[in-house]
Amino acid sequence: MAKSSNLVDKMANWMMRRMDTVFFILRNTFPILILPFSIRGRTWVIVTRFEDVAEVLQRPNVFNVPYAPKLSLIMDGDNIFLGMKDEPNYTRDKTNMRMAAPRAEAMARVKPDTARITAEVLQPALALGRVDLAMELTQQVTTRLFGAYFGTPGRSVQEISDQARSLFGYMFADLSNDPARRLTAEPIAKAMRDYIESAIAERKKSRDQHDDILERCLHMQDTGALGMSDREIRNNMIGLIVGAMPQAPMLVPQLFDILLDRKKELAEAQAAAMADDDAAVARYVFEALRFYPLTPGLFRNCEEEYRLAGGTLRARTIPKGALVMAATRSAMFDGRRVPRPRRFNPDRPEYQYMHFGHGMHECFGLYMNRVMLPEICKAVLKLPNLRRARGTDGRLRMDEDFGIFSMNLTVEFG
Repeated sequence: MAKSSNLVDKMANWMMRRMDTVFFILRNTFPILILPFSIRGRTWVIVTRFEDVAEVLQRPNVFNVPYAPKLSLIMDGDNIFLGMKDEPNYTRDKTNMRMAAPRAEAMARVKPDTARITAEVLQPALALGRVDLAMELTQQVTTRLFGAYFGTPGRSVQEISDQARSLFGYMFADLSNDPARRLTAEPIAKAMRDYIESAIAERKKSRDQHDDILERCLHMQDTGALGMSDREIRNNMIGLIVGAMPQAPMLVPQLFDILLDRKKELAEAQAAAMADDDAAVARYVFEALRFYPLTPGLFRNCEEEYRLAGGTLRARTIPKGALVMAATRSAMFDGRRVPRPRRFNPDRPEYQYMHFGHGMHECFGLYMNRVMLPEICKAVLKLPNLRRARGTDGRLRMDEDFGIFSMNLTVEFG
């Protein structure tokens, strides 16, 4: 995260540098830690054990998502299902978008399209024997993939991916609600709204020539479906773009940062890729991500006084108004529910992972990510004699603003 004089950022920076050690200590001493002082007038709580993290994330109306105020800025006063409790509009809007992006298309469309685009983007790198896994490969692949699938390719790959990354950081990494970041986000959000509105208007001039999410939303609008006005379509399309486009460019370099330091596991993953054993490749990908997941945890607002882990010796009463961090990274290393957590084990059952959250607000793009990430990685794993590039290029470099985005990890091969 960006360095700041305020206490929130100082604490976050300190924890980020010692994260796994801090979580280990908390899991075994204060698994539900209620900080003895307030931050910006609020009580903060850190929850670190698997069962307790799951309990927080399974109570959406008690532990409510905190995104609505920032979504209001991005959507010009509106909200989307990402920022809602378990309420009728949440069910309506998420159902609409799931109909527009059905689960089955992850395998039927996202997987083959990812393979094709990855091969195209990798082609120039083959002659050079090196490629940056972040901005050069994965950002290009995912922006092109989602641009076509959503029906909103942007004015350029660079522009829309940069906008999505900036708004993603504002949404999820600006813990201190920095006024300067709000000022930065406002024109970016307006530019994205203007683009999506123009894309909707243009599409209405040439209907039924595309098979993408935007076209399907307009078909639902034609039937009079609730929640499908032009403005509501615009909002949900922005939600897809901001939520989906930055994730894979963050995750692919991070998981390779783990694999490249594990010769045995890297060789096994490469063998699975060469054999086109997609299930095995996926197991290595998601186990590597357990060691370096997308986020250390998910934040929730406590809407009412609640006894967490009730009936156990560790039970604590969370006060109304508290900001709760459900530490998913810690949960995935809780030896009480994840056997031998420090061991790299690609055969772990899926229910031991919380890569994409848990409960009602589990990532909408879960099914796409499950096939897209392994497909990109499979192409990289097939490169011969895969290794880190020499010097600083071969080390994972994060962005200097939010500190959560992978900006470079170059590998060499051949």
